[in-house]
Amino acid sequence: MRTSARAHAALALGPFDSHRAARLEVDRVRQFVTAQSRQAGWWLFETTRFTAQPDRALPTGTLNALLASGQIAA
Repeated sequence: MRTSARAHAALALGPFDSHRAARLEVDRVRQFVTAQSRQAGWWLFETTRFTAQPDRALPTGTLNALLASGQIAA
């Protein structure tokens, strides 16, 4: 998600095995985040690709723990 053109992007969920799997989560993330903040209705929610680098882990989403614990409704 991105709050403005000048702000850096925040990775909400992931990584995923495919673009389709990531795309299927965008609406759920948007709904959860906008329920937490009115301003989030203006934010951009989309998918992005990260390329794995040797000896470096892929970044993980900041909402991964909430999703795993069932706090984000499907």
